Amino acid sequence: MKLTDKEKSMLNGYEGDVAAEAMDYLVQFGEAFDAERLVDIVYCHYPAEMGIYEGSVEEIVEYSKRGGAVRVLTTSTTLCADLERPSGTGIPEELARLQAQVEEAHRRMRILETYTCTPQQIGFAPPFGSYIASAESSAIVYFNSVLGARTNRGGLFTRYSAITGKYPLMGYLLDENRAGTHHFKVNIPEERLTTCDAWSALGYHIGGIVGGEVPVIEGVRPQRQDFIISLGAALATSGSVTLYHIPGVTPEARTTEEAFRGGVPKETYEVTPGDLDAVYEKINTIRPGEKIDFVTLGCPHYNLEQMRYVAEKLRGKKIADGVRFWICTNRVTRRQAEHSGYLKAIEDAGALVVADTCPVESHMREATCREYGLKTPNVEAMVTDSTKMARYVRDLIGCRTALADADGCIDAALTGKR
Repeated sequence: MKLTDKEKSMLNGYEGDVAAEAMDYLVQFGEAFDAERLVDIVYCHYPAEMGIYEGSVEEIVEYSKRGGAVRVLTTSTTLCADLERPSGTGIPEELARLQAQVEEAHRRMRILETYTCTPQQIGFAPPFGSYIASAESSAIVYFNSVLGARTNRGGLFTRYSAITGKYPLMGYLLDENRAGTHHFKVNIPEERLTTCDAWSALGYHIGGIVGGEVPVIEGVRPQRQDFIISLGAALATSGSVTLYHIPGVTPEARTTEEAFRGGVPKETYEVTPGDLDAVYEKINTIRPGEKIDFVTLGCPHYNLEQMRYVAEKLRGKKIADGVRFWICTNRVTRRQAEHSGYLKAIEDAGALVVADTCPVESHMREATCREYGLKTPNVEAMVTDSTKMARYVRDLIGCRTALADADGCIDAALTGKR
């Protein structure tokens, strides 16, 4: 791989051992994928180390003490604990204390303590065409598809990119890999696509077909940011979609022809209401009227308007006995919700506004429950408006699930039944 003089200097240790080690990893990574050179990146979304993974927190604490610091604007993704209010979630104190150690480590490294899966909702929106490195699948697909920034699925290498400000020129950073591969013609009435769960179901259906390739989705026009976030998160859950195009909506696809960059799709599919119905049927393993014990909203994290909506729906009401109701968001939005009175209305009803984490990433995972002597499964039956949440809690927590719109989730929390 061709390196500039500055990159060679970094690799040879003139800017410290940590930077040299990070550059070495990136060079090896790039050469493994035949990258011609490295490029400068402008932003990283960092894979925050979680206490539920053995050695993860201890490793970043030690790494931070070696003197490494990020060279580009770097935000951080979710943890296994609500660091500001850990006791409310039921996390074991020992695990919460362990997780809290990442804050000091991140401050030493100049990583911003955002701890969210949706940094784009709190002001971090890299420009069109810019090179970035990101963890968190729902953020990655948004950055690529909605903003037109360029990133691969960063994983651990995001750390090395943050330290060096570099990434190999390969994958979705290259023009030729950003063309659409499959054509989806959506034939669904607009009134069916007016809630996040419906957009999530649409993405789940398409992602399951296209896998890791690039769908071009024609016939839809999401009118709200939360709809398009739900779509992308689901595409990246049932498949491993990193980039998609919606002609007339996403920046690299003003037309269908532009989305395919003059090429021909491998396959063309029609998407019908029956395809959405099949997603609900697959996810809904809780029967109508059956008792539930957990409701989750905020996967990906809820924005302030969504928090306002939940607050208005819950004002003066009470969550059913035996039901935990989490609304997951970032700490910035929770502070604003507190200022606006939404937090009080929600929590007076018996629900909990959770920041920094969500059930999927929490102590409620089966393996963690066994390690800390907690009830397994920690949740029996969960209602959510997110196919991503439903998929992963079934796999990681071991509970039954139901998919509903926000109103249906709130009703389930108030009645204790699906």
